[in-house]
Amino acid sequence: MRSRTRLAALARLTADRAGSDGQAHAGSRRTPSTGRRVPAADRRVPTADRRPLPGWLRSLLVLGVGIAAALTVATPGNAQVGADAAATRMIHALPAGDLSAVPEDFAQVMNYTPATARLADGSLRVINPDGSCSVPGEGRPFDFAVACKAHDFGYDLLRYAQRRGAPLDSTARAEIDVLLDHDLRVQCVADSTPGSCDATVALFAAGVGFNSWRQVSGPPVDTSGLPRTAGLVLLALAGGGCLVTARSRLLPARPGPRRRLPRFRRPGASAG
Repeated sequence: MRSRTRLAALARLTADRAGSDGQAHAGSRRTPSTGRRVPAADRRVPTADRRPLPGWLRSLLVLGVGIAAALTVATPGNAQVGADAAATRMIHALPAGDLSAVPEDFAQVMNYTPATARLADGSLRVINPDGSCSVPGEGRPFDFAVACKAHDFGYDLLRYAQRRGAPLDSTARAEIDVLLDHDLRVQCVADSTPGSCDATVALFAAGVGFNSWRQVSGPPVDTSGLPRTAGLVLLALAGGGCLVTARSRLLPARPGPRRRLPRFRRPGASAG
């Protein structure tokens, strides 16, 4: 009887030990190198190796940003010769629409003859008859045609002075842009939807202002906007490079072994 009691107690003790070992093993895993079990609390999720950027890459980014900043803040150069007097007089006469103030050789240099047209309030403007609003839809449904053609003639005055070797200073382009904003708002007064018209004028003014800044307020020719355009492109590339680098360094590493790509063998080559 006494031996049976001892056997039952030993069986219960063995069962209790097996249950506690099963619970401990359920929250652990065996390491492949040593075969020992590691508790779940001691396992760590692999993270990205956040190493600092190489020195050459940081120097390249700093140099790129510096060059881009220098290009984008470029200022108009001082003219070595005096501004064209006839074009300057015409710039000041633009608000009056004085056709007689047009330089005598303007048609010969620019290959067209200016004309006149009136705004909605009756104001007279000297225009480029072939001009238009340089936006999709040309400003429709609003009647901006006369204002845009007068603005085109003003820009042609800047080109005229440059072709004669006596370009105008940056204030001349600013006066032309201010007159465009005024003329567009005059047209909005006569429109049936002045609120929408004023919002469109604000977009026009922002676009014209940015383009004048990009071209350093000089004559609107193909090469005048290259320095600041290049600076903007460099800034965009540098910013994009910084974002990509930061993202790649902050993303956690993927757990598990890396897949090895199969080796390429030439057709007919032996497996060895």
